[in-house]
Amino acid sequence: MLNKGHDYFHRVRFRQLSNAFACVSHLTIRERIKLFELGQHGKLIAEIGSYVGASACCFGAALLENKDGKIFCIDTWNNDSMTEGYRDTWAEFCLNTKKYSKFIVPVRGISVQVANEVCQYTSKLDLLFIDGNHSYEGVKSDWETYKKFLFPGSLVVFHDYGWADGVQRVIQEDVLANVSFTDRLPNMWWGTINKNP
Repeated sequence: MLNKGHDYFHRVRFRQLSNAFACVSHLTIRERIKLFELGQHGKLIAEIGSYVGASACCFGAALLENKDGKIFCIDTWNNDSMTEGYRDTWAEFCLNTKKYSKFIVPVRGISVQVANEVCQYTSKLDLLFIDGNHSYEGVKSDWETYKKFLFPGSLVVFHDYGWADGVQRVIQEDVLANVSFTDRLPNMWWGTINKNP
């Protein structure tokens, strides 16, 4: 775990992530930096689970440098998968992500029920970030529903890999056969798709 000195160093070094660092989130500083770096990989990004916008700000900062792209933010904004219970987070998300609003396409609803809305904009994604329902059934449903958007060279990223059995199991059983290069932080895993899933 990084100490406060390291956190301060990273906050200064990655000033373009100041909006992301300011958001309340379960993402660590290192995870936010890594999402920013991975977000520079392409122009079409989808995140399942947006909460109050920390990850969207990371991706937004990456697209701001590229000056182009879309982030499909998929969430109910009702805290359905959060341990803190029901809370409408929509207004907080909009406020936190305002700087990147030209890139953000909010898709409000249960992830597996709104995939067709994403299809109206694109059939392919450069990066898919799965951070929604962490149960085995929830993660598997998200993977099965959204893998059709991935192609060789796309990135898939899973948050809460360090503790969520559902995330670990889906990666082991379903995702690993479709990726080449993989890497991880203690609580985040990602891989490069090497064939159409």
